[in-house]
Amino acid sequence: MSYRHNTHNRRRKKRYRVPRGYIYIAIGLMLFAVLIVGVYAIKKYTPTKEHVELSQYFTLTHEAEAAVVLNSEYMEPAEDLSHGYAMVDSGKVYFELGFVKDYLDDGYVYDPSEITLRYATDSEIYTATLGSNSYLVDKSNNSLDNNIVIAKDDTVFILADYMQLLTDFQYTYFENPDRVVVEPAGFKKQTATAKGKTQIRILNGPKSPILEDVTKGENITVVRDTGKWSFVVSENGVLGYMKNNKISDQKEVTVEATLPERTYNHINTGKEISLLWHQVTSQAANADVASVLADSGKVNVISPTWFHLNDNKGGIASIASSSYVSTCHAAGVQVWGLISNLEDESVDTTTVLNTTSARDTLVNNLIAQAITYGLDGINIDIEQLAGAASDGYIQFIKELSIKCEKNDIILSVDNYVPTASSAGYNRKEQAKYADYVIIMGYDEHYNGSEEAGSVASVGWVEQGVKDTLEEVPANQVVLGMPFYCRVWEVAEDGALSSKTYGLNAIQSYLKTNGVSTTWDDATGQYYGEYVKENTTYKVWVEDEASLEEKLKVMDNYGLAGGAFWKKGFDNTAAWNVIAKYL
Repeated sequence: MSYRHNTHNRRRKKRYRVPRGYIYIAIGLMLFAVLIVGVYAIKKYTPTKEHVELSQYFTLTHEAEAAVVLNSEYMEPAEDLSHGYAMVDSGKVYFELGFVKDYLDDGYVYDPSEITLRYATDSEIYTATLGSNSYLVDKSNNSLDNNIVIAKDDTVFILADYMQLLTDFQYTYFENPDRVVVEPAGFKKQTATAKGKTQIRILNGPKSPILEDVTKGENITVVRDTGKWSFVVSENGVLGYMKNNKISDQKEVTVEATLPERTYNHINTGKEISLLWHQVTSQAANADVASVLADSGKVNVISPTWFHLNDNKGGIASIASSSYVSTCHAAGVQVWGLISNLEDESVDTTTVLNTTSARDTLVNNLIAQAITYGLDGINIDIEQLAGAASDGYIQFIKELSIKCEKNDIILSVDNYVPTASSAGYNRKEQAKYADYVIIMGYDEHYNGSEEAGSVASVGWVEQGVKDTLEEVPANQVVLGMPFYCRVWEVAEDGALSSKTYGLNAIQSYLKTNGVSTTWDDATGQYYGEYVKENTTYKVWVEDEASLEEKLKVMDNYGLAGGAFWKKGFDNTAAWNVIAKYL
């Protein structure tokens, strides 16, 4: 059987058609989706026009408080600061004392016991008191329209207009909310202008709320670039973010100084200093000065320990002698009377230095003694200074220096080698006012130290010189060196004590006890030890050899000279080696 293909018998496929209504619905849904996406995109990327009050940015929590913008950064006060960094009183701006000292000028010293604010320039002393619009420049009366110093509870504020007489800075005050833009002289900033109408926002994005609208050509300060946006400060002291494509004409500007540059004058001896400290403990001991000079090599300055604090009001005890000074001057030797704070345990040095009237009395007493006895200089030996006395101490140096200069009296100040614990002596500020800064290059180890060691190893001395030179010019630095050392007694149980020996006395001690010594390059000294009755004796010897190592340091660093503690511990060999360098 055969079959033929019959197209008529092919079964036709049925074609399905989507109802037209469904198509319209699908297209509608697609268009709606596109619309939703578009609306979302527009909403997402269109900058918000929401504005916020500046009070939401500048947090003011106290009555009359003003926000501070310093060097283009908002200074949020510490939580424990009771009244903020600035305030407005009678329409005038005042800055909190701590803020002033930390950020603008550390020269202001406030005495709460006598409600007195002091400031020393290079040649004058300014005095203002709490609740008064009057102030003194030395003894000259002056006044402003507003009180210069005011207080809120225990917080002290200084009138900004008064500060501008003394501290080189600019400030601009804005209201609603109260804020002050502060820029010290020398501050470098990047200025620019706005290309067109734009906004400053809280954060760097278009959805961040607006703090301020900016008009074309308005000046701004660009603080930092964050990519498409920059953090800026507006003419009105508003801080926030602006789009970079709206910023043009950037240039660096330095805030100009408006006060004359200060000149700190120094009295110079005109030659290398060879200073001998002479410990004088009684008026009668002054009679020995001729023999002291004859037995002391070629010193050109002698510093007798004549004065010490003897009460909390600036009083001093004195055993000064006119004949002593006359004898020294006849030998071509200057006399720098030394003032100490360690002799009278009833005296509180902090009280003396921090109390304005006591400090004035102390300065006047020293100047009076110098004039009365014809002194060439005053040597300040204030030791064991408490941290709380730091401001008063530096103010004392400043005030004394200004009066010394007016009376042609040399001012020298004794200092420990720089350490964290002696930072309060502020050698950098000292150097502006004092004529000479003397390093006490001894007592590296002292009676009371936790371990035995050298009184003045050469490495320790050199490091002290290096550290001092970071703050004080070499031509003002005098290196103090010891004429003594210590014999250390280390008991079997570890108990430690020491005794002091001068240069001749230590040689006798070594000989008597049969102690052999060897040179130690690390300390620049001879070292010896021995054991007796379960006690170990150790000594790092000071002699002419160790002294020469220190004199080399003085010479290598081009210092102004050397000083030596003390007469009575010296010997001829020491003065012979000193003569090679001074």
